[in-house]
Amino acid sequence: MSDPHELTLEELRERIRAAGVTIAEHRLAMVRTLLSNALAPVRALDSRAFKTVEPAVRFTARREGPP
Repeated sequence: MSDPHELTLEELRERIRAAGVTIAEHRLAMVRTLLSNALAPVRALDSRAFKTVEPAVRFTARREGPP
């Protein structure tokens, strides 16, 4: 069974298209490896281990705008 995080060539082509860049077909395997290696630490990160911080809500007691 293959790694579920493995980047397929079709996904790579979609990313290249979305980025608007041109990469020669014979270089796709190399780019796929480089991108997969670059994304490995991000994919290994468990975001559930971090506390979510919401932006603070501020209230003003005075009225703003025309009376």
